[in-house]
Amino acid sequence: MSIGKKLVLVAVALAMVAGTAFAQKTFRIGVTLYDRDQFISSLEQAILEAAKKYPNVVVDSQDAKQDVNQQMAQVDVFATKKYDAIIVNLINTDTVETIIQRARGIPVIFVNRRPRDAVIDGVKTAYVGSQEFDAGRMQGEFLAQFFKGKTELRYVLFMGQLGLENTNERTRGVKETLQKAGFKLTKVYEDTAEWDRWKAMNQMQQLLGTGKQFDVVICNNDEMALGAIEAMKALKMDLKKIPVVGIDATPPAKEAVKKGEMAMTVFQNAKAQGAVALEFALKAAQGQKIEKFGWVPFEPVTIENVSKY
Repeated sequence: MSIGKKLVLVAVALAMVAGTAFAQKTFRIGVTLYDRDQFISSLEQAILEAAKKYPNVVVDSQDAKQDVNQQMAQVDVFATKKYDAIIVNLINTDTVETIIQRARGIPVIFVNRRPRDAVIDGVKTAYVGSQEFDAGRMQGEFLAQFFKGKTELRYVLFMGQLGLENTNERTRGVKETLQKAGFKLTKVYEDTAEWDRWKAMNQMQQLLGTGKQFDVVICNNDEMALGAIEAMKALKMDLKKIPVVGIDATPPAKEAVKKGEMAMTVFQNAKAQGAVALEFALKAAQGQKIEKFGWVPFEPVTIENVSKY
């Protein structure tokens, strides 16, 4: 069975939780997002689209603008208004316990940024996302084939926000995969650009100004990859010889893959994550048992298959 069919079946199965009580009650779902970047905006849209299936579901979606205090305040408002469930896209995973406490018993579904497993009970809390290590592994597998025959890779790495599981596992995944494939990894530059295109572009411009040589640019997300590409294009560097790889398969990244500017990306299914998060929230709001984790698989995207996405 294909991944797409499996995801459809998951959504259908979850949708079946809506019984007589569901039909009679209006459910209010609060959503707090770390920011509205390219990927998270797609995730938000997916939640809103999934909610349209239910005429008695109201979604209140808020942008915390990367401000922890603002995210806490949004949760406080949702709790004060006695919403039926809250979907949280974390800014900082250290705030998980406080968010659950401030929800005052309202079910909390975390999405895309994974909290510590200890706080997930499958009753009032759950997590929907993808196995982050796999995204890095897929980058590593692609690069191992790309550089087949080489023994050393001089790399540049742009990481996401430090301390997040997304950042840690994507980074670990690509490094371990390349090392297991027999490559010696030599760091030319490694730092956080905090998921941001312009920060990555500025850092890459500074690096290029030093004249240091490197073989590959690895990025924890597409936005940073696109920023690095802009800096490299300005110096007319050969992007077919020095591959840049990202994660998310956002629309601009897919265009870059088609043009041969981005060597590959990894599809993170925002639509599926958003839909499953909404269904988990509705099920929890009715007091029904939910799965602790709703996993949505990553998929590698290259010039050979980008048209399918």
